[in-house]
Amino acid sequence: MLFRVARCVLLSGCVSVGAIGLAGAADLPYPVKAPPLAPVQPPPLSWAGFYLGGQIGYGEDAVRWHNLGGSAAFSPLDSVTRDRGNGVIGGGQLGYNFQVNRLVFGVEGSVSAANFDRSFASPYFPATDTWSSKLTWLGTVTGRVGYGFDSWMPYVKGGFAAGGVDTTIQSTALGATAQGSSVHTGWTVGGGVEVKVAPKVSLGLEFMHTDLGRKTDITSSSIGTTESYGVGLRTNSIMGRLNYLFGR
Repeated sequence: MLFRVARCVLLSGCVSVGAIGLAGAADLPYPVKAPPLAPVQPPPLSWAGFYLGGQIGYGEDAVRWHNLGGSAAFSPLDSVTRDRGNGVIGGGQLGYNFQVNRLVFGVEGSVSAANFDRSFASPYFPATDTWSSKLTWLGTVTGRVGYGFDSWMPYVKGGFAAGGVDTTIQSTALGATAQGSSVHTGWTVGGGVEVKVAPKVSLGLEFMHTDLGRKTDITSSSIGTTESYGVGLRTNSIMGRLNYLFGR
């Protein structure tokens, strides 16, 4: 009898301990899985730093001659004569880029030789007179803003421009020549795209419109007549570019 009582007490104790253990286990928090780590995005390719390169292409100009009233030897007083020329343009550029995330800000200077040359018969004395204009060089200092899509970057640019302009009017009837050579200044605006073909080498294509303003270029002739012609010049050009980037 005593043995049975002891066994019952022992079994009751085991059940109680088991229940307490299960209750304690129920209170323990379940393990929570950590969220997966987001993939690390590589930084965008850098366009920052100095770059140096060359450019070559094709362009055309529109020239406006205005007789300011000095003489009617070559054209009527206050007349306006227009001309167009075209040719090859090419040179070099040097610039520096700053980059903030994918935005690229820069400044660039360029100098190019040009051969926008054309001669045409005078609309007033076509049998005897020949007019000619020539843009010999073009230089620019511009700001640039672009957006870097990793290996390629579209951009816009604009700023100051200067160019050398030669003008000539010849008359076989008078045996006279009126000519001028001067530096015109104005502005330029355009844009393009660059593509990296190597970490430090890019190829590009660029279009630019340039307005070199108006200036009194011709002031006399070989026979002593008082000439006064204001000349205005605008150009459009498209050029292929090759740049070497000295940055990262």
